[in-house]
Amino acid sequence: MKNIFASLFGVLLVMSLVSCDDYLDINEDPNNPSNVDATLTLPTTQMTIATSLNADYAVVGGLWAQHWTQSHVASQYRDEDRYALNRLDYQNAWAEMYAGALIDLKKIEAQAVRDGNWNLNLQAVCLSAFTYQIMADWYDAVPYSESLNGEEGNAAPVYESGEVIYADLIRRLDDALGKDFSASGSAQIPSDFLFGSLSEEGQVAAWKDFANTLKLKLWLRQTKVNNAGAGTAITALLSSGATFLTQDAKVDVFVDLPDKSNPLYESNVRQLNVKTNIRGSRTLISWLQENNDPRLDAYFAPGSGGHYGLWQGWFDAPTQTVGINQPDVAILSATQPVYFFSADEVSFMLAEANARYGNAADAKAYYEAGVLGACTRVGTDCSSLVAAGGTYEYPNGSLDQNLKAIIYQKWASLVYRGYEAFWDQNRTGYPEISAFPAFDDNVIPGTFTYAVAGTTNGLFPKRLVYPESERNTNQNIPAEVAITVPVWWAQ
Repeated sequence: MKNIFASLFGVLLVMSLVSCDDYLDINEDPNNPSNVDATLTLPTTQMTIATSLNADYAVVGGLWAQHWTQSHVASQYRDEDRYALNRLDYQNAWAEMYAGALIDLKKIEAQAVRDGNWNLNLQAVCLSAFTYQIMADWYDAVPYSESLNGEEGNAAPVYESGEVIYADLIRRLDDALGKDFSASGSAQIPSDFLFGSLSEEGQVAAWKDFANTLKLKLWLRQTKVNNAGAGTAITALLSSGATFLTQDAKVDVFVDLPDKSNPLYESNVRQLNVKTNIRGSRTLISWLQENNDPRLDAYFAPGSGGHYGLWQGWFDAPTQTVGINQPDVAILSATQPVYFFSADEVSFMLAEANARYGNAADAKAYYEAGVLGACTRVGTDCSSLVAAGGTYEYPNGSLDQNLKAIIYQKWASLVYRGYEAFWDQNRTGYPEISAFPAFDDNVIPGTFTYAVAGTTNGLFPKRLVYPESERNTNQNIPAEVAITVPVWWAQ
């Protein structure tokens, strides 16, 4: 697949927003304008990020989070499912993030600063930080401070560690939050896909919430490697009066037409012309079944024999077995939004933050809000499960017991954004790794099993491989690192 779908929808929007008043300017090519207002570039940039997240990275994330597995009768994602990536994988996604989104965001931020438009500046900084976080979490060391300077003659930027990048992202977010948003230049920006329908005041408030939420995520990522520092920062953030997202931050403009539908649907269903390529993983399906979770029918379409999940990487599944059971197919929709953050995800983040460093009652309240919100978002009701005596009742036990409940629920909510669940697993150890191999009757539902066709000697993947295009053009690229080596915050 590797990013078949481009951000055409955003481009079309930009074209539709360009004024027709200048149609007689025959000395300027209208298809290649020399100066495009940043507010017109913004939606294209948002769509570029959404496309990479929801197409390429959603597939590998969903497979490695064991939400999905590759169909036993197809081969599109076998390399991902057996942990056999190479340098040719995800080259386009890398290029889209750097040469597409990040370079445009740099220009948007520069124009916003020149104009004193601190609303637009906050959006550009938030989206840039969000994108760099994604890249650092996939690869650890990536180009950062010297990146995006090709026009200035630097085509080989140095690579900086994820730890250094994280620290500067937090600094940039703090700086953007500290601007005077009452300035006249901070106008409402209707082209913003995420919050453009809000008033100027509401839009600024939403992006402030986005910035605080992203800061919380960056600090939570560090709880394994720097618990004391993360704890101090998170405690200060929670007590500062900072507000966090209570609404979804999502791109929700897709329609069921070619090149205008949800990126994962477009690339995996429409362009591959097959609906059954991505199957349900036994890991998630068994856990949902064990808990009588109504999301099972929201996530997966069962065969005639009912719900049945495939073992991870089970490419030689016997015909007599899968013919009878007809493994579940992942439900993908042409009009499904792409989430940068969902409100329930934020609730789980705040539940974890409070369980570790804050208020126990708040941890419980945010956990319950997360479970209920996650179920409601996919059209189901989990109120009986989360109630007292229910399967998902908050444990109110030890820190490990509470964290296990929170992260398992967060994992189950992040279907279609499996990369986030994958990173949480690397950081927290939840979901747990099975002590037994696939096919063993003692495998506990919801525990990760090593891919049946795995190629990494029993070790689970932890990162992506740097693309060949970078190796061929940038002499500063680090030496090859095995995909089983954790990134800095998971060590």
